[in-house]
Amino acid sequence: MSGALKRLNLQLPQNHPVFRYPPRIRAKVAREWLDLGMRLAAIEERLAKLEERGAVPSASGADNGEGKKIDPIKFRETLAGVFDF
Repeated sequence: MSGALKRLNLQLPQNHPVFRYPPRIRAKVAREWLDLGMRLAAIEERLAKLEERGAVPSASGADNGEGKKIDPIKFRETLAGVFDF
């Protein structure tokens, strides 16, 4: 990380999952979640562009023996459940 750090004042509901962590590590966890969310958003954008071009087979396509496929919609729903979005 380069340069000076900036503060972000963020209000969350009392039952937000970040409050399951001790106060001394909460900020670190929140930063990690923000970074992960940013990376996931970028992946979703790239995937949407590939889907628009037809470069990605639909999630309902038949398995061609190359291993188990990930359903992006179910994956997103699972993450939403884990992080209580």
